[in-house]
Amino acid sequence: MNNSQFLHDRTGRIPPTDAEYGKASGVPSRDFWVVFAACLLGLMGCFLLIVGVSEYNTRRWRKRFAKDEELALAKPSNSLSCAQREVFRGSRYGVSFAFHMDLAWRGALVTFFCAATYGANFLNWWQRQGWSMSYVVVIVVFTLYKDLGSTVVLAWTGFYGTLLPVLNCWLIFYLFPDGVKKDETWTKVFGWVDFLVFVLLMFGLGFATNGKMYALSWQAYFSMCFLNPFDQTLFSQGLDVQLHAAETSALTGTIIGCIFALLVAAWMNISALRKAQHMMLDLTWSHGRLLEQLLEMGCLRMRPQAASVFAVEVQSLQQQLLEIRGLLKSSWWECLDLGSAGQSRLMLLEMCRNLDFLIGWLESMVMAVQHAKLSNPNPAHELHPSPHIFDLEKLRELIESAREALQQSCQAAVQGISWDAEEESHLEFWLSALEDAQMKAHEALKAKFMPSGSWQRLFTSAHLPQFALASSASGYSQKVADLLIAMAEFEPSEVAVGPCRGFLLGLRALPGADLQTWKAVMNCLKLSVAFTLCFVIGWFGIGMQTGSFVPAFNATPAGTVAYLIFQGGNQAAALKKNMDRFMGVAFGSLLETLTVGLCGSLKAFVGWDVAAFLFLGIYFAFEFLALFVYFSSPTFSYAGLMFCCFYANSALRPLDRHDGFSKSGALQKPNGVRLQCESDYQSILSQLIAILVATLMDVIADESLSIRATAKLESFAKLVDEALSRYPISTRSAALELRKEGSHLLRAAAADGTEAAREPRCLGVPWRSELWSRVMKVCNETWQCLTIVTTTESPVTHQEKSLRRSVEILCSSPSFQEKLRSLQLRTQKAFQLTMGYLRQNYYDERNTEMIELQEEMIIRASFAETGLHQIIAELHTDLRMEEGARQLLDNPVCAVAMFLMMFEALVAREVQLETAILEQPEVWQLLTEKDFESELSVRSSDSLGALHSFCV
Repeated sequence: MNNSQFLHDRTGRIPPTDAEYGKASGVPSRDFWVVFAACLLGLMGCFLLIVGVSEYNTRRWRKRFAKDEELALAKPSNSLSCAQREVFRGSRYGVSFAFHMDLAWRGALVTFFCAATYGANFLNWWQRQGWSMSYVVVIVVFTLYKDLGSTVVLAWTGFYGTLLPVLNCWLIFYLFPDGVKKDETWTKVFGWVDFLVFVLLMFGLGFATNGKMYALSWQAYFSMCFLNPFDQTLFSQGLDVQLHAAETSALTGTIIGCIFALLVAAWMNISALRKAQHMMLDLTWSHGRLLEQLLEMGCLRMRPQAASVFAVEVQSLQQQLLEIRGLLKSSWWECLDLGSAGQSRLMLLEMCRNLDFLIGWLESMVMAVQHAKLSNPNPAHELHPSPHIFDLEKLRELIESAREALQQSCQAAVQGISWDAEEESHLEFWLSALEDAQMKAHEALKAKFMPSGSWQRLFTSAHLPQFALASSASGYSQKVADLLIAMAEFEPSEVAVGPCRGFLLGLRALPGADLQTWKAVMNCLKLSVAFTLCFVIGWFGIGMQTGSFVPAFNATPAGTVAYLIFQGGNQAAALKKNMDRFMGVAFGSLLETLTVGLCGSLKAFVGWDVAAFLFLGIYFAFEFLALFVYFSSPTFSYAGLMFCCFYANSALRPLDRHDGFSKSGALQKPNGVRLQCESDYQSILSQLIAILVATLMDVIADESLSIRATAKLESFAKLVDEALSRYPISTRSAALELRKEGSHLLRAAAADGTEAAREPRCLGVPWRSELWSRVMKVCNETWQCLTIVTTTESPVTHQEKSLRRSVEILCSSPSFQEKLRSLQLRTQKAFQLTMGYLRQNYYDERNTEMIELQEEMIIRASFAETGLHQIIAELHTDLRMEEGARQLLDNPVCAVAMFLMMFEALVAREVQLETAILEQPEVWQLLTEKDFESELSVRSSDSLGALHSFCV
């Protein structure tokens, strides 16, 4: 949003007196201390408010757990406010709908108050202090967001993003109080040099994006006024600050808007830490419920539909964990790692690191129950399933102990308390309970198999899922025990980052933060060129001789593009953002005209007071609906934001200055009405120029999103090849390093792929959406199978060492090594062909290499044997059931079965990838009949029959 636009015509327009034109003395004025006190008191008050809210929420958890000790073991209820329950009916229409309606309603109340200051006499004080209440509305809308932490970040970055150009404005008008009014060349040179240096510093230093947008937008306005010889705007000169000066009005308006937004967020209590605490309790409860259901239904009466539901639920847990991490990152701005709230945040972060492993073991259990149905595809067997080879009661006891221990750890983390003597006794109890359950489960296994030596007979492909389920449950319980120990030994004060340390770390990160790579340097250059170009266009103007299409000395194009170049990104995404902005600008200005015209026409019939009240009611309704769209709609969010700002900018001015709204009944002069309409018209056209410049720079300088998405998928394919080359041993030192890198690439590729479909195809870049979606699904599942249980070359923990011993036994099978190399080669060729299709233009000439890959894939499509029976036969020689093992996972029989099950699941995913490629029409269109027949002529009749069956 172009903030400078809101003050250009309404504040600082008081002509300076002769005394004010003089050189400032350099002594701080009374108004300077007023502004300084406002900044200091605002910062201190906001600090106490946000820290107090976070501490209050954390201590409420302690009281709730103290009253009901079983609360931690129960499913957390939805935390709905009274308005969300009773007014917006969250239980009926959904929690998300009620939350967004409640937040929009409270935000609209603040904007309604700002609007009322223009119509109510007892609120005129807010209009006499120099700042513009329409600008306050803009700051509120840009600052208020869905949680308190994000709101604090936006408020802080908005504050210093305004303060930096204000300080620079004080400097330039202290040195040159008259600007360029005396038409001195060296003064113009100084103005341009100051502007360019400020712009380069903003793009080069690592300030937050929101701060850069505010700073560049305001600096464009201040520099334009400095370079305009006809400008009569009042500016302070150095420390001789004046409250009604333009730059002071901008600063005070920003402070008021940020405080209003924080008050709304605190009033609604939308704490990010509170939401993360609630979500973590829900996550641990979901873990326990899923564990119990998996044990009850796994490998006995699990149907394919139920197995798919479990897989989707585990993915939901992964997404929930990612959301919790984001909330905890944002919640630093709420608690600043102070008090109980800060301890709770740090302990929850430690829990997130351990939950990565726990979710991996959950995935392993889900894979076991999915694979159980694949290994027994006969529907007749569903009525008479084979009995479970393990003691289900012992496994159920193990899982129950793990579930309760996990929830007790979460309860301690949510309360943010250190482990005292009582907590230490609880820790010892749950650790001993987990250890006893592990031993009992393994003793039951040995009692059943060791005397008779029957494990060799049962170690078959049909019973592998049961062994895998038992070993995964054991591994899960081990990780829960590790979590208990980690939480007991965790010292929050050693990793806490307080406000002072955080501020110093932020300052140290500024130099060169955005210039570390050549790509980052080129991006900064592109942004600075776009911003400077719009500033020059606004300085010269367009169409001055034909009616001022864009008037000269106009900061609107530069102020607009300051927001567009940071809010867009890469062609299609930037184009959509720019169009959304123009939609908000146009609709906001149009509906303001209709609203004022309607209320003004009714004034003669209902009176001025009723018409003014009607105007405020319509204003509140539009702002409420626009805020709801902004908070809830993923498609039109930016358009709703723009509508809020421009509707407020056009509508919020003294009502007696609106056409037809004069309290005395006299209309504005036609010339004044024409000037107002012309001003709105020029503002829209100026923003259109900025939109065109920003879009043109994005199209010219940025790479295509489809190309970028394909490149990230190719990087992921190389990572898969690296993982398969050493499967099931990772070459990375950290246990989760490889998994996180692949997951990050997949999420980035998925985000780019979503936007790539919106790109104009005139660029000659193809995009096969169906193939992309299917390949991404297979890639996610493939990466899941590859990295569920991670082993490293240098194991550290007891669990890693135990898994490493089992892996060495598995790798001793020559058949396993052969099948693994074959799987790696097939996967490599499948990804190679996929990359070719995603990059190939429909009108490109035929590629010989691609045709060869197509022919080879068509022939082998029906052959995906894993050789599992042969591998198991070879493993019987080296595999032993260890008597000294105390846990199921330490027993190589169970652990090897788990790895074999994952390997067979990998083969199935590779076949799905080949199927997705073969079902593309281009596979058959690019192969001529002659090429196809010549390739098939050397194949056997059995291969032809299998191919025919596959095609049918």
